[in-house]
Amino acid sequence: MSTRELRAEARIAVTRRGKLSTGDPWFPCTVLNMSNNGFLMAADQQLGVGQILEFRCELYPGQVLDCMTEVMHSNDDSAGVMITEIDENGTRMLQTYLEQQDAVKLDTLTKPGS
Repeated sequence: MSTRELRAEARIAVTRRGKLSTGDPWFPCTVLNMSNNGFLMAADQQLGVGQILEFRCELYPGQVLDCMTEVMHSNDDSAGVMITEIDENGTRMLQTYLEQQDAVKLDTLTKPGS
């Protein structure tokens, strides 16, 4: 019998461009979903489990989320990363962004004809 991971937080589907770095240079990635604890992303480079990466993503015009992440799982086309370091401003920005994205998705689902 297989066991299933129970997630503490819902993942919010998004499509955001970001950047990853193990030092220098930066390389592009696309965030596919987000939670307060991490992201599912696709990257131009293969990401290995346990790899530590700096992540940057402009969530709002002129407001960049900057945090450290660790790759928790990886396959050919995507990787799940957990946030390992983030400052208070980043935490607030991410939480606000996720709340707004969730509200937009809920609003779209509840409109007649959706």
